[in-house]
Amino acid sequence: MPQLEKKRLSLFGERLRQFRKRRGMSQLDLALEANSTARYVSFIETGRSRPGRDISLRLATALDLSLRESNTLLESAGLKPEYQESGIAKSLPKPAGLIIEKVLQKHEPYPAWVIGPGLRFLDSNEAAEKIFPGLVGMDPSALVDLFCSPSNNPDEAVRQTIVRQTISALKHEQFHYPHPDLPALLERARSYYTKRNSEPEPLEGPFACGTLSINGKTAKTVSTVMRFDKANDVTVSEIRIELVFPADEESDLLLKGFSEPSG
Repeated sequence: MPQLEKKRLSLFGERLRQFRKRRGMSQLDLALEANSTARYVSFIETGRSRPGRDISLRLATALDLSLRESNTLLESAGLKPEYQESGIAKSLPKPAGLIIEKVLQKHEPYPAWVIGPGLRFLDSNEAAEKIFPGLVGMDPSALVDLFCSPSNNPDEAVRQTIVRQTISALKHEQFHYPHPDLPALLERARSYYTKRNSEPEPLEGPFACGTLSINGKTAKTVSTVMRFDKANDVTVSEIRIELVFPADEESDLLLKGFSEPSG
């Protein structure tokens, strides 16, 4: 077997083992889910067997990998990617772009953002731009600094809550929708947490209620996320539309009043 092919097989086995352990699955668990045998999974992981396209895709499905991870697994075996990856923003496939445009418009007067791979803000509605102007197109590292830096959040208690929420969101994103830029952003957010040697404590309550400062007043909010879970395009599958809602009546009135046209 050529040396290059051995390296590819070894890389495939290593990545497969990493994905399997991250999911907390044994070789037998994975084999059953992928309609294979534990012996064959073991042979693939050690490089004794060469994975074909069909078994590679079955393993990716059994591990519930993202489209990006599925492509990575295939490429590590020297196979072509299964899923295309389109550009972001204006070059998104037409159905996705039209849906996003309608959702942003219909969500007024509450803020909504379109967030792409690697914490990149791609678009927003008018309410979001009024409350947080300039987020769209901002460098992701600068975004983390904006959310977490003491200079931008002088109230330490509020800042630490925001830092905890940011860390929690980035960890969730990295686990379910891994992207090569996210680990560095996660470490950047962690550097702002005061208890440097510990993970942030879990946030209490059924919702992690964020706060928005509007004209010197505080609006409590609850966020929900919309995704294209049935997408067959890597970029579209990683895009999320974050929709912000008021958490109480007072916040509802504040957001509506702020979004009303002046004059």
